[in-house]
Amino acid sequence: MLIETIAVIALITPISASAAWSLRKDVEKKWQIFLLYIGPIIDAWFVWLLMDWLDFGFVATWGCTISAGIISNLLIQPMLSPRRLMVFRLSWQQVLRRPRQAALMMAGLLVASSIITSSLVIGDSLDATLSKEVEAVYGDTDVLIFQKDRRTGFSFDIDINLTSSFGQQLTQQGIADKWLHGIDTTVTLSKADGLALPSAGWYAYEGWTGVSINQVAADELSLSKGDPLEVAWFSLTDDGELLRESRNVTITSVISMDGKGSMAGTKSPALFSDLGLAQELQSKTSKVNMLRVSLVDERDATGSISAIEEILDDLINAEDSGFEVTTEGDSMSISNGEGLGRLDGNFMSSWSENKSTLIGQGTSMEVLQVPLIQIQQGAKIMSLPDDRIEEILIDDEGVWYVSGGAVSFQKQGGGSSHEWQVPDGGLVNDVTLLDDSLLVAHSDGLVEVFTDDDKEETHHIEGEEIIVAAQFSQDLPDLPSTIFSMDYLHTDGEDWLAVSHLLGKEVYRYQQGEWELTEFEGEWLHYDGEVLIGSPTDGWITKSGIESPEYSAVKGGLLVDSGAVYRFNGTTTVVKDFAQECDERVFAIQSGGVQENDALFCSSDFGVIIDDGSLSPRLPLTVDIGGFGIMPQMFLATDGNLSPPSGDILISSRLSLLNQSENVLVNGLVPWAYGDTLPTILQIEGNMSSIDAPGLDELESIIIGLINLTDAEELASASEGERSILVINQGNQSQILEWLDSISGVDSMNLKIVPAKENALAAAEEGAGALSAMFLVFGSFTIGAGLLLVLTIVMMLAESRRVDEAIIRSIGLKRSDMRALALMEGMFTSSIASFLGGLFGLLLAWIVSAAFSSVFASAGADGIAYSFNFESVLIGMSLGFVIAMLTLWLTALWTSKLNIVQALRSISPTRKRGIPWWLLLSIILFIGAGALSGLSIFTVESSSSLRFALWNIMASCLIIGITPIFTYIIPHTRGLSIRNTSRNTVSSIGILLALWALSPDSWAPVDSGIKPDEVTFAVMGIIQVFAGVMIFTSFAPLMVNWIIQKSFLAKKIGPVAKVALAYPAAVPVRTAVIMGMFSLTVFSVIVLAGYSVQFEEHSSGYVEDASGDFEILLSSSRQIPLELSSNQHEWNLTHTDPNEIDAVGIVNRAVVWVDDGDEKIGYVLRGVDDGFINHGAIPLEDWNRDLGSTQKEAWNSLKTNQDIVFVDSSFALIDPNTGESISGMTLPIGKSISLIDISNPGNSREVVVGGILSQSSQLFSQGIWMNGEIVEEKYGGVPTRIYVSHESGDSSSQLEKSLSKDLAGDGVYTSVIEDEILVILGLIFAILAIFQAYLALGLIVGIAGIGVVTYRSVSERSQQIGMLRALGFRKSSVLKTMLTEISWVSLLGLINGALVAMAFHIALHRTFWEEQGADLILPWFEVTAVVFGGWILVLIATIIPVRKATQITPSEALSSPD
Repeated sequence: MLIETIAVIALITPISASAAWSLRKDVEKKWQIFLLYIGPIIDAWFVWLLMDWLDFGFVATWGCTISAGIISNLLIQPMLSPRRLMVFRLSWQQVLRRPRQAALMMAGLLVASSIITSSLVIGDSLDATLSKEVEAVYGDTDVLIFQKDRRTGFSFDIDINLTSSFGQQLTQQGIADKWLHGIDTTVTLSKADGLALPSAGWYAYEGWTGVSINQVAADELSLSKGDPLEVAWFSLTDDGELLRESRNVTITSVISMDGKGSMAGTKSPALFSDLGLAQELQSKTSKVNMLRVSLVDERDATGSISAIEEILDDLINAEDSGFEVTTEGDSMSISNGEGLGRLDGNFMSSWSENKSTLIGQGTSMEVLQVPLIQIQQGAKIMSLPDDRIEEILIDDEGVWYVSGGAVSFQKQGGGSSHEWQVPDGGLVNDVTLLDDSLLVAHSDGLVEVFTDDDKEETHHIEGEEIIVAAQFSQDLPDLPSTIFSMDYLHTDGEDWLAVSHLLGKEVYRYQQGEWELTEFEGEWLHYDGEVLIGSPTDGWITKSGIESPEYSAVKGGLLVDSGAVYRFNGTTTVVKDFAQECDERVFAIQSGGVQENDALFCSSDFGVIIDDGSLSPRLPLTVDIGGFGIMPQMFLATDGNLSPPSGDILISSRLSLLNQSENVLVNGLVPWAYGDTLPTILQIEGNMSSIDAPGLDELESIIIGLINLTDAEELASASEGERSILVINQGNQSQILEWLDSISGVDSMNLKIVPAKENALAAAEEGAGALSAMFLVFGSFTIGAGLLLVLTIVMMLAESRRVDEAIIRSIGLKRSDMRALALMEGMFTSSIASFLGGLFGLLLAWIVSAAFSSVFASAGADGIAYSFNFESVLIGMSLGFVIAMLTLWLTALWTSKLNIVQALRSISPTRKRGIPWWLLLSIILFIGAGALSGLSIFTVESSSSLRFALWNIMASCLIIGITPIFTYIIPHTRGLSIRNTSRNTVSSIGILLALWALSPDSWAPVDSGIKPDEVTFAVMGIIQVFAGVMIFTSFAPLMVNWIIQKSFLAKKIGPVAKVALAYPAAVPVRTAVIMGMFSLTVFSVIVLAGYSVQFEEHSSGYVEDASGDFEILLSSSRQIPLELSSNQHEWNLTHTDPNEIDAVGIVNRAVVWVDDGDEKIGYVLRGVDDGFINHGAIPLEDWNRDLGSTQKEAWNSLKTNQDIVFVDSSFALIDPNTGESISGMTLPIGKSISLIDISNPGNSREVVVGGILSQSSQLFSQGIWMNGEIVEEKYGGVPTRIYVSHESGDSSSQLEKSLSKDLAGDGVYTSVIEDEILVILGLIFAILAIFQAYLALGLIVGIAGIGVVTYRSVSERSQQIGMLRALGFRKSSVLKTMLTEISWVSLLGLINGALVAMAFHIALHRTFWEEQGADLILPWFEVTAVVFGGWILVLIATIIPVRKATQITPSEALSSPD
């Protein structure tokens, strides 16, 4: 309060102290002088106290405080000073005696308050409209607590017991009075008849019952109580995959759009159900994803966040944060079960800070696990489906590996591989090798897996167990119920079947239409010249009866004995000795190996060994590690001495067969999953067995190598400092557990605590404030015109009251009394004017709100509901009053300088000799202001365009301040006989200011590359308006007179013209003010009109920019991604003929961090497919010509160059206010940037900007565009846009409607791109038109002003007009004279404003539009309409006083005592 009290004293003291000083000799007692000083301050302070108590805002409080000080100052004076009492009575009598003059003054004074009030009330209306929506959405909810995956946009599930404890504790602590937890989901609602809503909110909270929909959903789908409804939604699986699920529910009620019915918005559909049903349908037992908290009434939401965090931090323990702790004796391990299972850098930093206290004399080890997808040394090592292989089959394409539950294929035995697993953990029963595939009989059917990974598996039979990998028409022979294995062989037109069962081994042959049991016994079949039958114990026997030696037999017609493998086909041939690492279970032979010898494949305890002259291992992608389950093969890195130097690797025994003199290429699983296929090169340093470390033998079964932490972070896409496990030996386990609980909290759990309602209300208030500010900016021109009108009126009234005021002065009143008289009269008129202005402002705001509502309604959106806040009205009234009194005080300083003798004799005031003090003061002020502006340049940031504005303000002030020294002061001090020095000074200033405006920007000594901004142009524009007024006022009459005298027009219009121009020339100040009114308003109207015309021309290409050659857009959100293929024939269309669609382009969406090396921003990443590119994509503004000479070639380069991106224009268009791009980051072509996964900073990719999208892309195609595969694989992008094109003759509207019917049930919104953009542009143009109409109010004020001036002028000059009539002027001559005078003043003002506005428009185009490729469009129609329309309106407004002037007769005028 002390600071505010000091502020009140500082503001009111100049007002009250001046009154006390001027009346110091007119009061009898000293305390009265003190009361004159302190009284207004006390009154103002009490008003401030009242306003503060009523909780009014800053502007309203201080506006009323200053107004109270002014009124108190003027009312206290007549109470204490008799002379001021007389002045007070005179002022009141002036108002009562001359109501027309008072009304005229009020009309000019109310402009400011009406404009300010209307601007603020328009903002109030928008704020009330948005706030109503916010209140409807959030209701009693103040704070939302949830977890959200920034990468996918989905909310994580939270244990319901935890959220219950949150809510209960917040209530007990007195922070919340109510809380509610439940599940929020985005769903698609569909009816059986195909009618659907692509996106709706599903809200399920504890305590709710049944299944309800709101009225919007009921109306859209024509649903009522008891109707069935299909609900579909997407969820994230444990593997991070999106899964679409749907269920049918029955509507139990339809609720209104009040209360919870509007949780999704007052115009949005929503579904509501009890929490239990949602948990059951979505498989979220005991889970919720949202906690809604209602705070106690007196609590501020934002201010309560820290208190809520403290409470939640105390409730959240290590388990809630996902920490997993395992203890075994003195050993303890800490890991994280959330996300990628990592302990983040913050956790590890905290551990480092507390480590010494927690482990004491113990030890710790930081471990980072690196799951692998591939190891390569010549061949790709990781290619098996399992570490136990049951069969190896070799064909010309490559090698098939068969395990108990899966098969895999590796091209040429060392290339890329792919695998197929039996669903649901089933088993492989039998396999048969075909030409380009493998036929697999398994627990759930019969499938054909192809050697080509791009071909999908063919499921011949599904849903039943198949035991024979064969496709024959005959039934199987009668077989026993318990079968161990079966083997099938087809050769020479015969089918063979070997069956191993509980009672024996039988072999069947199918010939002549039936199965016959042969004399052979065995469980394997093989063909090598003839059919072979074999078994592990009995060896092999040919169909002709030749038996193999008594060696151990394996599949494939092979025998094993004494470390060698033999082939048997009736004769026994040694193939090759096998390595000791082979386990002698499975062998296979491939002819033509690397050494041109037979390559031998054998199974081992870790997978497969290939001997083709050198030994090479094959490992599975995953390994079953007992109680740990199935895990990927992985490397390990630690912070201890186990890890080798960077770039090296210590391999386990499973990789011991690698050539240790050669490097290995390694791909981590996580980077691979993110689309990063670039391998890391590592040098084999040795074996893990060489390290003497306890427990290392146990790691052999889990890991296949040790690497350095630096390499591990790269291979695991881990952020710096991230670890997988923290292992602690002999630490203080109880303290560690306490420490874990202490650091567990909101941050470690990634909880979001959002004051959602307060934020939404603040955003609404900010938007409303921005709208109010725009109207205030535009309205300031009208306020300026109003003030000029007031100035004109004051000058006219002062002229008409000269005699009255001279009489008052002659009876003893001082100049200070005359100022007090003007101010007291002004207080009465300003008070009433401010009040009426406030009311008129309410009406004006209602008209504007209605205009906005009409515009929005035409686009199918809600309008602005008219509403006003009393504070806004109070601000308008108080500021209007302050502005009015300030204007009147300034004019009173001039009007009080009255020469009593000259006024009583009706003699025109004569200029005093010498140099006026006010001129010297003005020179000092302007030069000082110029110097201050110049010095301020050095305090502004070098890249700021404000430097241009300061530079031009400096130059303008110096011109205004220095010019009078040469044109007025020097001639007068030296006694030079120069006529019209005043007019010369004014015209010189005007000319110099105009010349300065024409000077090049390069003269400005500010940083090159920085362009002048809108502020600079606005400053220069207004200065040039008044410069034009100075020039026209001074030179134009002289030039016209000179032209008339020198031409044939002298006789015809010379007398009329001279008389018409004589009066404006005789009162140059009044003429200049009137011209300024017109110039200022015309300037603002035409500038905005020019912007509208230029934008309309520039936006003509927006449709093509946004759509390219596509016509229809299918869209959705990340929560309901599009599940449509690039082939429209697969879209299940019933109302749409897919043949009408000739192109489809799919665009994925993700969110990433964009890092240019200096800063990092979050932005949208879009990935395009081949269909989008092939159809032409969308236009580029510019691109790197190395990518192609045409836009099509540039887009095609994205197919092969996955490190090229195209950015929208926001990265290239410069915001002149900041000197930076609109997005805040400038990305020129050729710039290298990093795209960083928003949820895993370790996953990033370096890319290069290859092109910039068209100018409108920042509005309609925002994002960074690149290859769609990268966006999907590396950043989790999902399809949210599909561009559709059709033949030129088809109707976009009809196709869009039919697609909507077909696809709405799949969560797809459809729209015609052109229609959407035209609606947006239509809204923009309509809003610009509203602003233009608002600006035109200033023109109306100017027209009204000249009508008033003309009316008063006729009254003042009735004697002059009578004398003209007596000298021979006819009525027509008087009419011509008056019309010429009016036209002269108004047209000069209109043309001056138009000329400056056109120059302003050209300068804007050169600075902002030209570099965007926009042609210069001059608003000729608008200029013509404003200038000539304004002139016609002026003539209409002045017709009555002009006709009155023509009716004056010489006798009436000359006999009038006035």
